[in-house]
Amino acid sequence: MTLIQVCDLNHGYTAGGMFSKRHRVQVLKGLNLDLHAGQSLGLLGASGSGKSTLARLLMGLETPVQGTVLFEGQTLKDLNPQHFLRRVQMVFQDAISAFNPQRSIGWSIAEPLRHLSDMNAEAIQARVERLLLQVKLSASDSDKLPAQLSGGQLQRAGIARALAIDPQMIILDEALSNLDRVLQVQILDLLADVRRESGTGFLLITHDLSLVRRFCQRVVVLADGKLVEDREVMPGMRFEHPAARTLQEAVLPAMPSKVRAS
Repeated sequence: MTLIQVCDLNHGYTAGGMFSKRHRVQVLKGLNLDLHAGQSLGLLGASGSGKSTLARLLMGLETPVQGTVLFEGQTLKDLNPQHFLRRVQMVFQDAISAFNPQRSIGWSIAEPLRHLSDMNAEAIQARVERLLLQVKLSASDSDKLPAQLSGGQLQRAGIARALAIDPQMIILDEALSNLDRVLQVQILDLLADVRRESGTGFLLITHDLSLVRRFCQRVVVLADGKLVEDREVMPGMRFEHPAARTLQEAVLPAMPSKVRAS
């Protein structure tokens, strides 16, 4: 079943300023994409290919210049924002700016539960502690401020916040890039378990094909604002488009075998 559908999406930004001629920079060009419920989809692309722009459009944080983003057949502007956020969550690439510096980590992770669920304060606190442990943090980290955690720890806290409300889809925008290889494996294995147990779908946005190979069932490749590949992830797969082959040849060293933390 198609959960999110992107139809003929075009988007760009105006560049230039007071001392230079203003011009339009086209980022996405005639893009069509279906995100299926319960599927792990990898969105692969080099830096500057438009991956993060697409993520913001999927979340309704920006409005496309042309085209539409549909959630279960409805445009995002026609949806109740709370209904949408109960179903779709996102982990941003910049973990530091995603957290309120004056609020504790636990307060931030609990934010979706306060606004989007009927849980009482005691149940929310218990849920936050379980989520922290789930992403390999300590329950005591709940009381810490963002400045007291490393970038990698903040990224894991962001994943915990996205998982809190049990959404149908989680968008991971380079969310594992600041983690070491072993921790990447642990988090991917955790998220794979979440998908199997709850049917949550994932969009993994990355430039690292090895992450896609480990976690995703399907991969699409974005180059020059267009989708140039869309195929099932399988051993020995080979891309056809030159830009996709470049990413394949630049793959990082193989990931360690399946890791399960105690």
